[in-house]
Amino acid sequence: MCAIFGMVGRRDHAGLREAALSLRHRGPDGFGEWASADREVYLAHCRLAIIDLSDAGRQPMASEDGALQLSYNGEIYNFGELRVELEARGHRFRSRTDSEVLLRGYAEWGDAVVSRLRGIFAFAVWDERRRRLFLARDRLGVKPLYYTLRGGEFAFASEPRALIRVSPTAAAADAGAVVQFLRRGFSYGHQSIWNGVERLPPACTLSFHPDTGAAVVDRYWRRPDVDPQCSQATALEEIDHLLDSAVREQLAADVPVGCFLSGGLDSSLVSSFAAQHAPGVRTFFADFPGWKGSEREDAHSVASYLGTSHVVEEIDSIGQHGSGASDVAALFEAYDEPIADLAVVPTWFLSRAMARHVKVALSGDGGDELFAGYRRYRNPAGNARRRASWAVERIRRRLGMGRQWPSGCANASEYYHLQMCPSFATDELARLFPEWLGADAAENPEIPVARARSGLSTRDCQLWDLDSYTVDSNLARMDRGSMAHGLEVRVPMFDHRLVELALSLPGEMNSPDDGGKFALRNIAQRKLPQSVLHKAKQGFSFPLERFVAAEAMRDCVRNGSLVRAGMLDAKALDRWIAEDLGSNHRLKLWLLFVLEQWAGRWLFEQRATGVRTAEVAA
Repeated sequence: MCAIFGMVGRRDHAGLREAALSLRHRGPDGFGEWASADREVYLAHCRLAIIDLSDAGRQPMASEDGALQLSYNGEIYNFGELRVELEARGHRFRSRTDSEVLLRGYAEWGDAVVSRLRGIFAFAVWDERRRRLFLARDRLGVKPLYYTLRGGEFAFASEPRALIRVSPTAAAADAGAVVQFLRRGFSYGHQSIWNGVERLPPACTLSFHPDTGAAVVDRYWRRPDVDPQCSQATALEEIDHLLDSAVREQLAADVPVGCFLSGGLDSSLVSSFAAQHAPGVRTFFADFPGWKGSEREDAHSVASYLGTSHVVEEIDSIGQHGSGASDVAALFEAYDEPIADLAVVPTWFLSRAMARHVKVALSGDGGDELFAGYRRYRNPAGNARRRASWAVERIRRRLGMGRQWPSGCANASEYYHLQMCPSFATDELARLFPEWLGADAAENPEIPVARARSGLSTRDCQLWDLDSYTVDSNLARMDRGSMAHGLEVRVPMFDHRLVELALSLPGEMNSPDDGGKFALRNIAQRKLPQSVLHKAKQGFSFPLERFVAAEAMRDCVRNGSLVRAGMLDAKALDRWIAEDLGSNHRLKLWLLFVLEQWAGRWLFEQRATGVRTAEVAA
């Protein structure tokens, strides 16, 4: 893993190196840069050396004739196969890196190279002959890729922090994306929380032509349809084979490799395959001593059963003040886009601990989305009584008598959102943020695949999650938390072959009933202790009160930069705090706290960049 950065269309390179170096935490092992002879193109790369640690792997990497320049972040797991194929076509290699395979693959197959790649990646190729910059992101969006286009200047980076240094309009918040955060706990889609900074969607390429100023986005992969002919026995055998193959491929590295082991089914199953191929592999667990919800014993049981070298990181004495204050500051410094998932805390601390021992880690992410493990997937369309209440609520709203979400739901989409993140109602946001959030801006977005009044299927929910929560919250949280410490995280369950198979399974083989994940539980029966197979899902959670008390969150928001800038109305905030209505008040307070942490560190006073701004773009 690494960090990539570049700009096309600006011949004045002042500040570009500094912008690229703001990503050094992602690639502490080396830095390289390249500029075209006419200075119209600038590329940079911060390297995290994983495969071929020699200088032969330095980037930006050039083709032999210099016509191609590559800056690449990721891992191509089938690079060995592609290398053999390219050698048969006459290519000769100077390194053992997957980077060179990618570069020569582009030289051989052009844009079509992306369809041949199996891995996680975000890369840029400057093609001098075609006078074009070519960007690509992996199929599931495991690796991030952001870009800006202003006038004739196009810039890209692994994280927004680099782009807000070089684009004067980018260092302001996008109002719509902030609303999304306050409603969902993350902002999703192509628009990042930064004005004019867009995310390249997963499974897409982008071609920028500086001579015309045109940027064209194309999709190169689409998810499969359900295959009703798929038999259970065949599916289970193929899932077992593909997961084994993915883990085996993703253990490949010239540096130490470990596994996240939470004690749940998904991470335990990945660890079991890893232990088969790498006996004694290290597994890691984060614990909050004394917490009743700890899964420490479950993780220890799995590690003992598999014979792994198990490491427990105890997280204690953290908080806004005292000995842990610097850790809290560093944690929020890692997130230049706010993410409210509570798992940001254990992810960051455990990644820091793992980075002391290994440079690559395998996680169990993906099992819940692909194999229907979330509780919210159970009967998302609702029963007859619930659907009737939604119909009544729709009538009441038309008459001006209804209740706003989350006090009342009017369809399956709102009900699904309620289960995911029961956050702010429209009128709350309008009162709290009157200067730049009106009622119209705060409308709750529907799930795009389910605008029908009654109907959400489990597959609808899975696809919505993969398009939003998974990529823009779950994977983004893991990427930022791990790369803050120079730790590369690989996700075997998001091998696109396994994704294609999982999403093609008929409903009876991909049901959330009885805890979901029927296929994974079936495979795990032969690989894990029985205690793991039917335990309730807990998630990568932690005790929030140990991190920051409610009073400390209130004080932070009351006295914070959002209030000082007039974006958050102080009187409305005091009234809202005094009301303390509903069981979701603590969650909403956490959302405001996380937004304040982001605003204080990034929007208003960016210590890393020196950029100062107090703007929100409507």
